[in-house]
Amino acid sequence: MKLTTHFPSFGLSQFFQLPCNVTLTRISPQIILRLYLYLIGFFYYIVKGGDRIKIISCLHFVLRYRFSFSHFCKNVLLTFCGIFEHYLEKMLLGHKNFSQMKDLLGSRFSIQNKHVLDQVASGKTGGILVTGHFGAVEYLPLALPLNGYKIAFIVRFKTEALRRQLMARAAEMDVLVIDADKPRVAFKALDAIKQGRLLITECDEFSEWRRHKKETISVFGNAVPRDTTLDFFYRRAKVPAMLGLMKRRNGGFVLSVTALANGHEKVSLSRRAWNCLQEHILAEPYQWYQWKDAAIELAPFIAAGRTNENRQPQGVPANDPVFSGYQS
Repeated sequence: MKLTTHFPSFGLSQFFQLPCNVTLTRISPQIILRLYLYLIGFFYYIVKGGDRIKIISCLHFVLRYRFSFSHFCKNVLLTFCGIFEHYLEKMLLGHKNFSQMKDLLGSRFSIQNKHVLDQVASGKTGGILVTGHFGAVEYLPLALPLNGYKIAFIVRFKTEALRRQLMARAAEMDVLVIDADKPRVAFKALDAIKQGRLLITECDEFSEWRRHKKETISVFGNAVPRDTTLDFFYRRAKVPAMLGLMKRRNGGFVLSVTALANGHEKVSLSRRAWNCLQEHILAEPYQWYQWKDAAIELAPFIAAGRTNENRQPQGVPANDPVFSGYQS
């Protein structure tokens, strides 16, 4: 009789958030927890070879003409480490002592181009803060309230335990959490903006994009139907919009803020936000953890081996000092 073993059919997020890992998060020192999560993370991708291949193939497709082979290999390793660091941050935010987390972010957080954020936050009309699956994005909904900003954000929870924990902590910080799996999401988001809050929403969730029937956008040099979700919010709310990326820097976190639109311009916010985010991704690919989803989005182009040599940079200030390199 032939015996076979099957890895449980859940995703990486559910794997990291198994009850035993939640317990370890609560009781373990952060250095031990990080080592443990990295080890089981690499184990996950050894077993889940298909996911590993998607990530590496997409990195190769996008970066092959930008880096030497050795630099590319370094980026692959750092990308997987960045994925594991993201889930470490998710676990810490959801399950570690909340006072410790507030102390951590209180001492290690700074904002680049703070005047852009303050100008929007000081108004009574609210604003849109677009972000992505980039850097320490999990800490963004805590870091901003700790610095006096009123926010709301849309989120989809992978586990019920994390949902309960984060909802309780959000209430303590006067953060409005909008569950993406509940009804009237768009209405709640627009209402939050009217209350004067900054609405935090991501622009790189390819599987959730509401596609335009005719217009396309360049995703790493390849034309795909563009998203219209941000355009809907921008058109209805008529408020300023910014890109905010929570970058890991020297053991701390820098929120890099870039103005996107003033609320009156007739622009596609979805297009402008993605183009800006894309430049940050290409500068620091290891801080982005949507490579598997990008591999699915770009599968026909990857299969055809299409090149990206003609893509032109756009959207990011040339003098952005946070492009100085990743240090951990």
